[in-house]
Amino acid sequence: MVSTAADPNDNSLWAAMAAEDKAALRPQLILRHLPQGDVVTRAGETVEVVYLPVTADLANVIRFEDGRSGMATNVGRQGVTGLAAFLADEPCGWDVEVQIAGDAWALPADALRHRVLESPLLLRVLMRLTHNNQVEAAQNAVCNAVHTVTPRLARWLLTIKDRTGQDAFKLTQDDLATTMSVRRTTVNASWQELGKLGGIKASRGVVRIASREVLEHAACECYGALRRRMVSID
Repeated sequence: MVSTAADPNDNSLWAAMAAEDKAALRPQLILRHLPQGDVVTRAGETVEVVYLPVTADLANVIRFEDGRSGMATNVGRQGVTGLAAFLADEPCGWDVEVQIAGDAWALPADALRHRVLESPLLLRVLMRLTHNNQVEAAQNAVCNAVHTVTPRLARWLLTIKDRTGQDAFKLTQDDLATTMSVRRTTVNASWQELGKLGGIKASRGVVRIASREVLEHAACECYGALRRRMVSID
């Protein structure tokens, strides 16, 4: 679906680009609304289109043969999908799935590739973002191994708010269980705990952040560490 109202500068990567790079790429940008659950790039596929989210959040999802899956990292308005595979000119190593519905700017990967060859400044910005993504993936791996579910859930909800600009989003406990690679009963216990603390309110499949302060207090230290890396890529 084509959307109609958003500014490319709402995406931090685009905002960090030089004016000449924006001028070269802007005619090929198309704003799209991405429904929740859509897979925009599949594991093993060549990256044909990259997405610069503005209100959507997309997850890099690893799937296993037994049907289980988990999120390695997510991409919101701080970045672009498929970046590592794009820079390496390799097939994507995971599914890129829309986690939170919203708008994103679609850009043909070839257009970005051609521009990178002509612009050392753009390459520098993309390499800086790739480094941040690597740090996030490493932090996520250790966080999932060390921290309990409630701090991880608080951190994840805050991250989604930061990366979409939304205070409320369509999300079920089943979605969270899949994303966090834990049992639904475990998610439910943490969900109830954050609700009792006043951090979130949930109704009919929609969760709303009621108190950022409560969630920040409940979140693990990984939230602050990664948020500091999110604020600037220029």
